[in-house]
Amino acid sequence: MAQTDATTAVGHRAHVWLPLLRRLTEVSTAWVAWKNVDSALVGFGDVDSAAPREEWPQLADEFSSWAFASGLGPVVLCPHAPNLLHLVALRNDEPFFELDLVGRKVFLGSTLFLPADLRPVTEMDERGFRRVRAGAEGLIKLVGNGALRNGLPNVPGLTSKRIPELLAADPDGVRLAAPLFGPAERSVLILARAVVRGSWDRHAMLSLEAWFLARALKEPRSVAARLRFRQARRSCPVLRAVFGGREVPGDVNGWIAEVDRTHEVRAIPPAPDSYARDA
Repeated sequence: MAQTDATTAVGHRAHVWLPLLRRLTEVSTAWVAWKNVDSALVGFGDVDSAAPREEWPQLADEFSSWAFASGLGPVVLCPHAPNLLHLVALRNDEPFFELDLVGRKVFLGSTLFLPADLRPVTEMDERGFRRVRAGAEGLIKLVGNGALRNGLPNVPGLTSKRIPELLAADPDGVRLAAPLFGPAERSVLILARAVVRGSWDRHAMLSLEAWFLARALKEPRSVAARLRFRQARRSCPVLRAVFGGREVPGDVNGWIAEVDRTHEVRAIPPAPDSYARDA
């Protein structure tokens, strides 16, 4: 694995991530970071982004070029989650760098958004990359991270993902993102208002769940993909590491050898490029 001059302390990953986020914004007009950017920049989180599937090969190449120019590697491409490509770059014994590319975001077996659906809620971050605005991010996280099934709140998720703060900071973004939820638009807005007030509206969440579950009947492929993902999460070494805190087991070489049997592993740096010049 590539060696670096020092480990990266919490709060010092922004200078590593930002050249990549700016480059992806430059090469793809459709790419957008939609969740968790700040946790990656100030800590050891991942970056959740959206892009059309046909652009994934180019974006994966950009990720690899950035990783090797930044002293990271090997790079692993994991396609085993449905509608999602995990891009992983190792760095010494730290949690690895992870960029996720989603081509279709699914909630309860039904499509929540495609990359193009995020355009009305996209903005340029002052640091030079494209991202979903705060209110929209909060609304998407509200159903994905802030709710349990049966209409109940996920209190730790609401807190750790800063969902009330995101919703309160950008009410216009909340309003612009609500149409993503189709006929459940009114329900998700009622729920968001309750969360901002420090409460919860179980009836609104149940209504929202019911609509997505009903629409899932028209998307059997999404439901089947979700079932395959549950199996892959147990059997895929990359997904186990992703959901285990982005940490590689102690035997790194053994882990890479296992991964290499079922994944594309990139370990040879390409020719120097613009990332090296921007560092």
